[in-house]
Amino acid sequence: MAESDLPPISNYPAWLWRIFRKIFVVIVFGVGSAIIGIIVFPILRLFNHNKNSFKRAGHKFISFALDFYIHLMSWCRVASYRIDDLKAMRALRGCVIVANHPSLLDVFYILAFVRDADCIVKAGLKKSVVSVIVKNLYISNNIDFEIMQKECVESLHNGGNLIIFPEGTRTPRHGTNQYKKGAARIALAAGANVQPLHIGGNDKYGLGKGESLLLVNPQERYKYDFKVLPQIEMSKYAGLSETIAAKRLTDDMRAIIESVQ
Repeated sequence: MAESDLPPISNYPAWLWRIFRKIFVVIVFGVGSAIIGIIVFPILRLFNHNKNSFKRAGHKFISFALDFYIHLMSWCRVASYRIDDLKAMRALRGCVIVANHPSLLDVFYILAFVRDADCIVKAGLKKSVVSVIVKNLYISNNIDFEIMQKECVESLHNGGNLIIFPEGTRTPRHGTNQYKKGAARIALAAGANVQPLHIGGNDKYGLGKGESLLLVNPQERYKYDFKVLPQIEMSKYAGLSETIAAKRLTDDMRAIIESVQ
């Protein structure tokens, strides 16, 4: 949906109030990120000298912090969500979580749902307000794939989960991007089952790729609908060459995610 496709603004005071609420939660996120980097992480390091134990403690803290944040967004009527099987997401261990990627907030919700989750992040985030968090906890996408795959496999073998958006960027409003094989190659290398997740809801105008955070859906809050889909087991691809297995797994991910209407 382009800006011209959106319904016209019928109530300007309500629209301006919606923009104010969105700016407020963005400021809260920025301040909270700074506090975590400056105060929380040094405290966590006092009790977690080992790199892996620090990362797991950090992942859990970020999950609880984002759990609070998504409820704050609901309370402020900026965004609301529904998930059909939160218990299943909480129980995940050593899985690769794949999903479509319609908005900026997708990873916030998934990290809130899953208590121990790693993810591959854009290198540009190392120069943002979340730089300290990203550098200490997550895997950058600007390193050689073999090195990145090794880090991902290690994270999965340590019992954590790994979030990957196979499209590699946010999903356009019309159609989808081509699915990349990186998520499949990592899952196969780790022998980790894949947990597909579909993210639906209403239009996320103002949270899409290249859109200003000052933009909002002119008539209602952002609504998210998460559907936990059947897991894909790696035993299905036993005996196949790496190339064929990665292609089939990628095709299966896409088919399962796009099966949700």
